[in-house]
Amino acid sequence: MISYQYFVYDQGSYLLKRKKTGPIILGTFFILFGVLFFTLIFKSPIGALLGGSAFFFFGFFCIAATFTKLIFNQTTQTIERSGTLAYLNKQYHFENYLRIETVRIYTNFIYTRTAVNLSFKNPESPDKTDLLTIASLRNSKQIEQFMHEFHQITGLNHEQLK
Repeated sequence: MISYQYFVYDQGSYLLKRKKTGPIILGTFFILFGVLFFTLIFKSPIGALLGGSAFFFFGFFCIAATFTKLIFNQTTQTIERSGTLAYLNKQYHFENYLRIETVRIYTNFIYTRTAVNLSFKNPESPDKTDLLTIASLRNSKQIEQFMHEFHQITGLNHEQLK
């Protein structure tokens, strides 16, 4: 059994590893800040209600995103995203795979991270493609290692598909 840096083997499929402490702390902070907005007396109760609910829901979505799983199943040839919010659950088949792409993300002209996206053909409408962001990495060594592990686990190689 090969050990991977970004994936873990679980019951015949591979799960993408996630760091959970940061988003849980951030989500808890925003939920507590939202509750604080509800309990303090402001000049505008509508503003307190809107501000408090916005912080509360942002914190809830941060925590919900933490428990989202990406499952790479080799036996069924699928990639599944499942989590606490059922409407965000998706399943993609390997035969609909188009490409893997890396997108460098800048904030105020400063490089912050690189997003790794998978593109899939949409079976319902052939003109559209679905995009699934699977990782957010910082340097080229991490990106190369992640791409190598992804190709080794899934067997999907863009050069072989052409």
